[in-house]
Amino acid sequence: MTAAPQRARLKDVAREAGVSPATASRVLNGSDRAVAEEFRARVLAAAEKVGYLPNLAAQATVRGHYPAIGLVVGDLRDIFFARVAHGVILEATRHDLVVNIQSTEGDPGREQSLIRDLRRQRPQYLVLVRKRDEDRARTQLLSELHQFEVEGGRAVVVGESTDLVPAVRPPDFDGGKALAIALVGLGYRSFAAICSTDKTSWRERLDGFRTGLSAAGIALPDSAIATTEHSLPGGVAAMAELLARRGPLPELIFAIEDAIALGAIAELRRNRLDVPRDVAVSGYGDRELGVVDPTSITLSTVRTPLEEMGALGVRSCVNPLAPAAPLIPQVILRGTTPRVRALKD
Repeated sequence: MTAAPQRARLKDVAREAGVSPATASRVLNGSDRAVAEEFRARVLAAAEKVGYLPNLAAQATVRGHYPAIGLVVGDLRDIFFARVAHGVILEATRHDLVVNIQSTEGDPGREQSLIRDLRRQRPQYLVLVRKRDEDRARTQLLSELHQFEVEGGRAVVVGESTDLVPAVRPPDFDGGKALAIALVGLGYRSFAAICSTDKTSWRERLDGFRTGLSAAGIALPDSAIATTEHSLPGGVAAMAELLARRGPLPELIFAIEDAIALGAIAELRRNRLDVPRDVAVSGYGDRELGVVDPTSITLSTVRTPLEEMGALGVRSCVNPLAPAAPLIPQVILRGTTPRVRALKD
């Protein structure tokens, strides 16, 4: 019977490199004691030759952490979390870092316990991805991240602002402003908006949109804004509210989220109004793949650079003093917002 192959051990690397096991350990597991470059090169070459894989637990013992990123996200079926996580993984690979992904599966109450579990595993970095800006557990959650840093790690939050640890915020103000400028460039001059007041990011989108309109001398008064929940049914309800108000319809409805925009379009069609001939519509987020229905028009929107946000979260961990490249949202003009001249032809 053939004996099973044995896993290469540290002493095998030391023997192959002609150094002591202690020297091999300093090179492969990390140490504050410097190793001459000649010996370092010999150890790395020997490890490759004998097929030795460093023990991450041993590295954590020597360094106080191991070269990994703990990534905590919400439901990975949500395109927001999936795209940010993709950016984190790609950037972590460039830095030779292992990614340990933990998902709350849509239960925000699990965030704190997942972070505490990661603290026990001692990864070098931790990235927390969140949509919410306010909830009851936020203070305790950020304290948990702060404690991770006190213990020698480095943490970054992607998606919300915080004073306790560094944060990567989506460029929502810039996206809203760029969208307004693009729509004015298409010839639109009268607008209404559907938004929600319970999210800071959505407020930033609306503020940016108003700023872009203001640059063209166009106002968006509060009377032209309806508020709703973040959902397709919410868009239906808000659009019904706007239609019930007296006065002419605006040329364009700006919905703060794609799902809300799709609900607004459904309600407009239920009232026998054509999109975009009677009313144009734009969403924000590019999370519904821009599809209004498979046989008709596609939704104009703004694509948030979520992958870039994830990558920036990693870079902010690895090198917090490096200047960060700006996050640039992408305005995507599709069938729901044609040129006004084309509508009149």
